[in-house]
Amino acid sequence: IVAAALMGTLLLAAPAAFAEPARDELIRTEAQIAALNTADASTAAPINFQEAQLRLNEARTAEDKNKDEDSLWRSAEASLQAEIVQEKIKLQALERTVSEIETGIATLRRELGFGDVQAVV
Repeated sequence: IVAAALMGTLLLAAPAAFAEPARDELIRTEAQIAALNTADASTAAPINFQEAQLRLNEARTAEDKNKDEDSLWRSAEASLQAEIVQEKIKLQALERTVSEIETGIATLRRELGFGDVQAVV
């Protein structure tokens, strides 16, 4: 009888074990996505940004329906998409910096009279 009661308690507690981690992950992911610069995200990685928002909405819906495991998974997917967006934003900024440096080098070459010499990079 004691074993059956203990097993019943464990089975009832199992869904609750997902509740707090799911809610914590949802809150963390909401903050992560909110921290993204929308203009940069829409330019650098529009599909990933939309995917992150979609998965976040799915996580919220699952949370509202007390589907904590689904909410946890969707939040994790949204977080991964947000990380991809953030890295693509960084890549875009680096590419812009490289372009500015290349333009600066070309300008210096022209000013120094090396306009006809091709740079070896």
